[in-house]
Amino acid sequence: MTSIEIVAPGEDVGRDTVSRFDMQFQAGAFAALQILEGTGIDCVYCDFHDDFVVRRQVDGKTLYHFFQVKTKKKLNHQWSLAEIFALRKRGQQKDGASLKNVRASFGGKLLMHAVVFDEACYEATLLSNVHFDDDVVDAVEALRCQLPSCKASKFLSENFSAIFSLCDDDSGKASAFLSKLSLRPAVHYIGQEREAFANASRTAIYKYSEIDLDFYETERIANGLVDLAYRKSRTSLQGVAPADIAGRVGIELDDLLEILSISRGAYDALQRGVEEKVLKQASVIQRWLKHAGARDDMIEFASQQKVNWDLWLRNARHTYSPMDLSLLLDRIDGLYARWAQSGEGFAFLNTLLTALSAEPEIQAFEGLDRGMLFGAVSAVVVRRYSR
Repeated sequence: MTSIEIVAPGEDVGRDTVSRFDMQFQAGAFAALQILEGTGIDCVYCDFHDDFVVRRQVDGKTLYHFFQVKTKKKLNHQWSLAEIFALRKRGQQKDGASLKNVRASFGGKLLMHAVVFDEACYEATLLSNVHFDDDVVDAVEALRCQLPSCKASKFLSENFSAIFSLCDDDSGKASAFLSKLSLRPAVHYIGQEREAFANASRTAIYKYSEIDLDFYETERIANGLVDLAYRKSRTSLQGVAPADIAGRVGIELDDLLEILSISRGAYDALQRGVEEKVLKQASVIQRWLKHAGARDDMIEFASQQKVNWDLWLRNARHTYSPMDLSLLLDRIDGLYARWAQSGEGFAFLNTLLTALSAEPEIQAFEGLDRGMLFGAVSAVVVRRYSR
């Protein structure tokens, strides 16, 4: 009897298609990590209007960056003018069918976003795991500089209104529309396997938040990010109100915090504080207390008390002598060390905090109660684990 494994299938395009879609999800998930930086990017739409769209808030305005992801299995492939713009190097025609092909090309579809969204579209990018031919690079660079010098850029500039059927009011914006097109060739963070994505994600997470992941955390989070992009891309929008679309198909901060195992309550509490690197602090406190068996409400309480302690300490530096504060900080460090070495749970920590808060030397500091001292211990944990 013939075994299925020894007979080659008639075609194997399905496996390649799955790999290409996975790379699209990797690219979208990687872009979403920029949300952690907290510099305006607040949402990445998955498979909505394009492969993914990055939303940015700038001076009260909502702007969009559109991405198409085009990949090749053969890594030495270079995308040609014909593949990107449906343009010939020689003998390019200007008839209706030829212009229609340009509009339907990869580059044409991206440029259509610039036309439709106008000022709301700040960039439209073709992203790939391989390189682009020099003719494509030269054309896009010339268009971005609004100085069409090569044959392809001149053709697109001179025929832009006809290609996209612009009205007279928009025809004067052709150069501005064309300048929004960009390329990202041979990006290092997407691949047929997820190893490159995982490594790049670990680096990006550390860059944006200073959270340093171990091997197993990296693998778990990387897979979680790609799977999240997949789920968002597959979500149906039938009957969904426009105001609810971002929550359905967009990756937002809450989604990333869930994958990073950071509670939103702890994050929000720390964000009200006076120190930077909120995500790193939230991660440290979350890991510390989870390991000790704490519930989410204790984690949020610790985060809020850490903020209260930071604010108290900042003001105390203007009120109390450096010697008194130094002795106080030494006592708190000693308390944490004693508790950590004991291996006991929170009951023992509470006993230590209660005893410390009752000491006359501690009561001499105004407002320094047991809860505030718990925040001080949380600050010690953040400092030690952040080295």
